[in-house]
Amino acid sequence: MAHDVEPTLQSHRDEIVKRAGLAAQEPENRLRQHDVFHGFNKLGKALLETNRLDEALRTYREARDLALGYLGQEPENEHWRGYLYVSHDRIGTILFKQGRYEEALQAYRDCLAVQERLEDRTPKTTVGQKNIARSHDKIGAMLVQLGRNEEGLKAQSEAHAIRERLPEIERESREWRDGYF
Repeated sequence: MAHDVEPTLQSHRDEIVKRAGLAAQEPENRLRQHDVFHGFNKLGKALLETNRLDEALRTYREARDLALGYLGQEPENEHWRGYLYVSHDRIGTILFKQGRYEEALQAYRDCLAVQERLEDRTPKTTVGQKNIARSHDKIGAMLVQLGRNEEGLKAQSEAHAIRERLPEIERESREWRDGYF
């Protein structure tokens, strides 16, 4: 017997409404703003896990739009950039599952652009570089799916090259942290 997920989904929806109300009362409270995004993220994840792809897509697009709105106010906010990265990645996953490969490709490219901007600093981070590699892999997979094999293999080679450099990136990051603290 399948578990009825409607109560869980409704709980997530209610949580978003509550958090959005609190955020509206305290627009200067950044934690309240973050809570709204996390509510969307939890709902989107539950919808994705239950294969309710259209609803999940709408939810992650709302989360993306929320992140974009806050980035309009604070363009360099790393937290909101990270949230935007997550939203683009999940949107790409859903579009891929729906067979909408061109749109998924664009979502993954948007995801890559966000992560590259986050990593446009010294030192690079292993987590950020892994995310960039993952985005290149997904872009490569979409390109191959679309019959653009040469481009797809190039993207996947870029991902591989990043993974090869991870030990060096981790060493440089550790040296920077040790010298900083």
